[in-house]
Amino acid sequence: MWMLALQPLLLALGVVVALEVVYLVLRRNLLERPFIRLRFQLLVLAVGLVAYAAFSGGEAVPPIVFDIAAFVAVVLAAEVSYRLADRLWQRRSAGGGLRVPRLVRDLGALAVVFTAVVIAGNAFLGIDYASFLLPSAVVSAVLGLALQDVLKNVFAGIALQTETPFDIGDWIVVDGEVMQVVEVALRTTHLRNNLDVHFREPNANLVSGRIVNLGAGQRPVGFTVEVGVAYGSPPGLVRRSLEQAARETPGVAAQPAPQALVQGFGDSAVIYEVRFWSTQVYRVARLRGDVQGRIWYRLHRDGWKIPYPIRTVEIEPVKAVDRDKSAWRSARAAALLERSDLFAELPEEVLGRLAEAAQLRYFDAGEVLVREGEAGDSLMLLARGRVQVTKAGAEVGTTRLSLATLGEGEYFGEMSLLTGEPRSASVVAEGPCETYVLARADLAPILESDPAVAETLSRVLAERTAATVARFEDRRSRGVEAAGVEREQESLLGRIRQLFHL
Repeated sequence: MWMLALQPLLLALGVVVALEVVYLVLRRNLLERPFIRLRFQLLVLAVGLVAYAAFSGGEAVPPIVFDIAAFVAVVLAAEVSYRLADRLWQRRSAGGGLRVPRLVRDLGALAVVFTAVVIAGNAFLGIDYASFLLPSAVVSAVLGLALQDVLKNVFAGIALQTETPFDIGDWIVVDGEVMQVVEVALRTTHLRNNLDVHFREPNANLVSGRIVNLGAGQRPVGFTVEVGVAYGSPPGLVRRSLEQAARETPGVAAQPAPQALVQGFGDSAVIYEVRFWSTQVYRVARLRGDVQGRIWYRLHRDGWKIPYPIRTVEIEPVKAVDRDKSAWRSARAAALLERSDLFAELPEEVLGRLAEAAQLRYFDAGEVLVREGEAGDSLMLLARGRVQVTKAGAEVGTTRLSLATLGEGEYFGEMSLLTGEPRSASVVAEGPCETYVLARADLAPILESDPAVAETLSRVLAERTAATVARFEDRRSRGVEAAGVEREQESLLGRIRQLFHL
């Protein structure tokens, strides 16, 4: 007899256990969210209670409890089923299927739950919705006024999904800041900037404002920077320098090619607009900074000045400042020349003349100071920074060989300066570099006035060449080296005299 009494309970427990097994199977892959798991457990309890009432013939459970449990079971079953189907569809779309926007999925969930509530409420709770029609008009008006901002954002989200001014993954400009679209929800759009800071922007703000869509990086997008160059600088040459600086900046697309345009005439400078394109839309601020940095280096090397704003200027103090700057630069150049093995044995007067003739030049990280195979007529002396010396491999297409890393006080380009040989290697700046450039035209008057300087330079250069060969070939014979140095000096001296017409 007692077995018959326990039979409904055992059957209901069997239903609960079966649902728990389903829960354990789906938990790891499809029931990842805690709220979905909680709803599933509530569904299991409601279904278990309904099953117990059904198996007991309705005698063990009050009718009102059965109706409420059945109502909850239907609503939760509808929602959980929709969420499971949605999760399965998302996994399929991740593999290349049709992707449904988050907003559409959320609206679908609301529609399913609302339909389940209406049907289950009428079937189990006996709710007559016709009696709510008149009062619902008043309630709708009150709720509409109270929730107008929420509803405005919801309808704005629907408009964004309908018009699709941007896609998930696109970078857009919001309040002057570049942000990536992560997701569009019912009320807000999930955004993040390139610092990985996340934002929730109300959909109404995006609909009512101007949306600048930079895309996701599949196509180049144009950007601009402005720079002022002093009057007296030929616009054609300045534009060429600006375009070359932008073209050599990492991250700038080769096509469309950068453009420099005269935008207007300011109080103290001609204003140029530099246009460049890039697919790296996620780093606009850094890209603009890189382009502006390369512009500064290029204009400085090419001799074009970015002027200060013009104010009342006293001529004499300005000239005094220029004299002080020139003296400081010459003193630094003289100290570096005196430390170098190539110029250390030259008279102090000659060092001073070379220091005054040397031109100060700046280079940014990654810029090529000299390129292998090109004609050259200058020597570069490093005042600050480090450079990498590389040479092409013996076979076409092979990786470039790294020969040396030069630092402060070291120099390169002496063979091009003294003998006219093409550049034997390429030199690339590892970081921002400051160099003194000694040109052949600056050295020629010194050699003409004192031919002994050519003999000194040829001897030091021959010793350095021999030391370099010995280091690479691991030669140890001092006698062989001495003879080689003497022959090399005679050869170098002849070429120097021929080049400088001594």
